[in-house]
Amino acid sequence: MNGLSPRKLFVKTLALFTVIRGYNIAMLILAQYMASLFIFNEGKNHLEILLDKNLNFIIIASALSAAAGYIINNFYDLERDSISRPLQNYIERFVSQNFKLNTYLALNFLALGIAFLVSWRVALFFLVYQFLVWFYSHKANKIVWLNNLYSVILMVFPFFALFLYYENFTQIIFFHAAYLLLLLLVTDILKDLTTSTADAIYHYSTLPIIYGDKTTKYILTVLMIFTAVWSVFMWTDTATGYMKYFFLFSAILNLLMIFPLWGSNSKTTYKILHLIFKLLIGFGIFNMVFIDLNPLDLQKII
Repeated sequence: MNGLSPRKLFVKTLALFTVIRGYNIAMLILAQYMASLFIFNEGKNHLEILLDKNLNFIIIASALSAAAGYIINNFYDLERDSISRPLQNYIERFVSQNFKLNTYLALNFLALGIAFLVSWRVALFFLVYQFLVWFYSHKANKIVWLNNLYSVILMVFPFFALFLYYENFTQIIFFHAAYLLLLLLVTDILKDLTTSTADAIYHYSTLPIIYGDKTTKYILTVLMIFTAVWSVFMWTDTATGYMKYFFLFSAILNLLMIFPLWGSNSKTTYKILHLIFKLLIGFGIFNMVFIDLNPLDLQKII
């Protein structure tokens, strides 16, 4: 038989889903729609926003470009991931390196084609984004400090497309962006603590490798405290509406997580902390619906 059996097709599909970080892509799509509805929206009907073809094209181009980015990152980091992520790496090896490269190119070209349907400026924006992602995977992720800052900027880069599309430069957008950047930076550095063994073997210059776990924990502690302070600031801002309770929860959680960070040196603890902060980001995405929530405004949904 020449074709793929259903079992092999399922395994390869699962492998590709793992390579492109399907969960992260889904969260990116959801976050962009939620941000469009509840942060960038200036009084438009929600259905009108959801049916905006240019917005949909931008979000699709973002998702395709991000998926391509995860593929090229996996392409370069395959050997390191065999140590830091053995189970996922085993699954990912069902997809060949050649197939990954072809899929990476196809997704990028498809994203640019869709972006061109909006405008050549949008296409140029995504071309720059795709180059920056490639440069991160090829070079920047091995340079101490730059790897974390660069990674965080790339994570929020698709939201700049919304920023430019809506031309909405209100203060509250800056506040939300600053909070997200802090949270992503904490999450990214926690990830470095979980992968330090593999990073040392393959010569990645991360904070734990260059400065050691203890100094990295001091840096994380400062960032967590600063994130907590910023969360309290967001909690007191009336523009966050009922989402202010999420920011209060975030402030408390950031302070509480300092204790297990210092109470253990195990990779398991670091992985749990990393997962908690990823879940906090996801929880924050869903809580956008509570920004300036007013029962009388529910008619905007239809």
